[in-house]
Amino acid sequence: MSPRTLYFLAAAAFLLIFLALTAGRYYLRARRSYQVTWESLLERLTFVDRHAIAEIALDVVNPSGGQRRDENSAILGSSEIWKLIGGWDGIEALEANCAVLIDLAFYVQQWYPEKALVVAEQLRLSAREIEWHVQRLKAAEEAGKLETSILMNAQRAAVTYFLMTRHVLSLYEQGNLPMLPDLQQSL
Repeated sequence: MSPRTLYFLAAAAFLLIFLALTAGRYYLRARRSYQVTWESLLERLTFVDRHAIAEIALDVVNPSGGQRRDENSAILGSSEIWKLIGGWDGIEALEANCAVLIDLAFYVQQWYPEKALVVAEQLRLSAREIEWHVQRLKAAEEAGKLETSILMNAQRAAVTYFLMTRHVLSLYEQGNLPMLPDLQQSL
């Protein structure tokens, strides 16, 4: 065999392996989401003061997620935000709930596969953003500059989490799912 043929066969084998692994990953996730019960999903949610998160978020964005530019926006200070968010416990709760929010979107996939998949991908990207903000907060604390990082990172994490919960609630509302009232109380 010529080297060109060997390269082609190696590339084709690599592509097939990659596609098989990707398909396997989605199959396992879909299978796991079918085995998860509604109650177990809600039990995994860590308590987050949703009113405090909404207050933090609505300080800089409107309910639809657009940036506020009025004279009453961005008035919360770092210490207020840190207190409202619940300090490190609150930050960790936001981060932990991100995975549950993604799983809640996958749960809907049983009835609305195309819509739930799009929302789940959006949520996954938002979860990565929150993770990035948390890492920045930890780095700022190690450097002794946590106070200056709260507005940029803790508030943005709260905004992202607030919008994530709105996307999940909207998904359940659009599907007219009977679990919506329970979810509204939990989020």
